[in-house]
Amino acid sequence: KAADAAARAAAAGMDADDGDGEGEGEAGLELGEYSGLLLKASGDGQVYTMVVRTSAYELDGLEYRHDFRTRAKGFTTARLPFAGFAPYRDGKPVQAGGAPELDRRSISGLALGFYPQRQGVRVAKEGVGLPFYLSLARVKAYRERDEPEVVYLSAGAAAADLAADDAAAAVQQKDAATALAMEEQAAGGAPAGEEEEEEEEGGE
Repeated sequence: KAADAAARAAAAGMDADDGDGEGEGEAGLELGEYSGLLLKASGDGQVYTMVVRTSAYELDGLEYRHDFRTRAKGFTTARLPFAGFAPYRDGKPVQAGGAPELDRRSISGLALGFYPQRQGVRVAKEGVGLPFYLSLARVKAYRERDEPEVVYLSAGAAAADLAADDAAAAVQQKDAATALAMEEQAAGGAPAGEEEEEEEEGGE
């Protein structure tokens, strides 16, 4: 609890307000048409957490978190889809089905948090955290449009393709009939006139 409280104190909160510093009572961010958040930051190779709060936070302390790892040198670009944010209540993860999905139409605040327990190491003493560094360059909301799985053709184009297929089939049938007639002619032997001449020579 102490480590979580320290992380909350270290979080860089960004309330959704009108720029005058008074966040309470202001309308939330309307991001219903967006798929997630895209951030660029310079860090120290450790894991950080994007925290999103909606109107549900004021009601029962519910917030949503998404981890991302930074690079020790240079900038990191992290794509955080809203569908990947996990619900937390009072600093503890909520079991599946125990909280509604993140309501992207009523986002009231964003924050960046550093949680020592996310780093895969034990804190030597309770209440003592790890050193960290994170410099945020920008946060943007992004859209993600799905590509269609079916290519739609106009009725005219479909009819033209069907006519071309029928014509090709007719040519194949004609070629097959011509080949069959040639085979039958070759198997029939000499013409009828030559056979009659042979019979007459035999009678003499």
